[in-house]
Amino acid sequence: MSGAGLRDPLAELASAARMWRHAAGGLDCSRGHLIGIVNATPDSFSDEGRHFGTEASVAQGVALAGHGASVVEVGGESLRFSDHTDVAEEIRRVVPVITALVRELDCPVAIDTFKPEVAAAAIAAGASILNDPTGLRDPAMLAVAAGSPVGIVMTHFVGEPKVRPRSFPDVDVPTAVIDWATDALATAAAAGIDPERIVIDPGVGLGKSPPQDLDLLHRLDEFTVLGRPIFVPISNKKVLGAVTGRAVADRLAPNAAAVTWCRLRGASIFRVHDVAFLRDVLTMTEALLAGAPAIWHEVIK
Repeated sequence: MSGAGLRDPLAELASAARMWRHAAGGLDCSRGHLIGIVNATPDSFSDEGRHFGTEASVAQGVALAGHGASVVEVGGESLRFSDHTDVAEEIRRVVPVITALVRELDCPVAIDTFKPEVAAAAIAAGASILNDPTGLRDPAMLAVAAGSPVGIVMTHFVGEPKVRPRSFPDVDVPTAVIDWATDALATAAAAGIDPERIVIDPGVGLGKSPPQDLDLLHRLDEFTVLGRPIFVPISNKKVLGAVTGRAVADRLAPNAAAVTWCRLRGASIFRVHDVAFLRDVLTMTEALLAGAPAIWHEVIK
């Protein structure tokens, strides 16, 4: 496109790496993928503890995989502004769930934690992917990641987990994320981590204001310069509520719009709660991008 309009949505993707390697294989990120969220916590933002407890968490993970999740991610601590969960308690919450899901599912299982001890226990239980919302800033977590072949979600996070920010950075956030990611990739490489194991999460909602989050999403295609797949944990984020006025339970429509937009701007991995609905959204988006679906279905009318 010319003039002041948006650039060709996928024009810069030719230089972006396609594969995301992890301990159980890899994901081809030339197409979109959904990461299904299992909140093994009593106080999660979105499901408010409905899937807390090993049996309920495992059942939710199996359901998400059945609905089309490419990865099922287990987390044992909410990022709510509240007291930290004890390491031993977090391990108690996630390890039995991961052990069961690894046994029952064909897709990879991920661990969502910023604690090195929890990450190590989850990897020992069979987790193939590590999602550290603090971007491996803890040297101990960097060592855990370097010591195994897990895939890594490298996340931009301003501030500290579970601490309410008193202010937001007065910077051009997309530029700051690119600068951070360039340094983070170099640090990971120096620790012996193959870049193909890393995807970049620009950190929507993590130490940023809703206007900054919207700017981040609007300019998402700028991150393709990093040469790694882009991971967006868009599900039920505050920016969706700030734009639409909808509460967490009513954000499915803005979730769908955001997944479609982000896919058009070059992102390929989306962390979501409602896999069944958003799988159809992503499938249709992929067909429109390609001009043909992965499979045609027989339709009576």
